[in-house]
Amino acid sequence: MNGLKNGTGLSRKRLVIGELPAKLRGVRTEGRMYRRAIEAEVLKFREITTTDSHHVDTASAATVHAAICRWLLRNKLAEMSTSDILACSREIVRAKQARDAAVKALELDAKPEPITLEAYVQNNGKGNGSK
Repeated sequence: MNGLKNGTGLSRKRLVIGELPAKLRGVRTEGRMYRRAIEAEVLKFREITTTDSHHVDTASAATVHAAICRWLLRNKLAEMSTSDILACSREIVRAKQARDAAVKALELDAKPEPITLEAYVQNNGKGNGSK
């Protein structure tokens, strides 16, 4: 009965929603590393807001999508038709465009505010004191 509540009686071969098959473990790792890197970049500027988290999620999902397409091209090329290959290549480009748009929406390349000499001296040359 407890297995029905917590899922311990489920087959080990089931695919949890949001997870990738074991063959794509490297893709999952790549997506998670990318997410952590983007989150770290956002945290250099500010706390992560709900909107930021959605942009980070979109960028991470696009990275995973492109990685799956690259995996397909590497491992299933012999079985793919010309139109499948072109579709996969097209999806890689679309995923990268979606990722770039999400990262741009995070405004990580915004120029910092100008700093006065007095503020610079007070902070021992470490910028304007903001995060």
